[in-house]
Amino acid sequence: MFLKNHRYIFLSNRLSGMELKVVMAHELAHAIFDRKENCYFIRNKTLLLNSKTERRANRFAAFLLIDDEMLEYYKNCTKEQFCNCIGFPEELIELRLK
Repeated sequence: MFLKNHRYIFLSNRLSGMELKVVMAHELAHAIFDRKENCYFIRNKTLLLNSKTERRANRFAAFLLIDDEMLEYYKNCTKEQFCNCIGFPEELIELRLK
């Protein structure tokens, strides 16, 4: 949320630890790139939205959370195994691998 020249990110206390990381990374992208827009996270749908700003926020989150070292460590794993090991949604991993 952008209000009175300040940006705020609201996070639900109902999110799991891994969900919280994904949401924070996604919303951080909005705070950086969409400075004066009010962008709200839609739980369970954000990774599926097709708007330019949502795709950019998802890509930002994927690159922030999944670094090259992590990819190298799990290079012999399938996407499913990678997801099971680190707990990120498969959509996020697919964005990072593109």
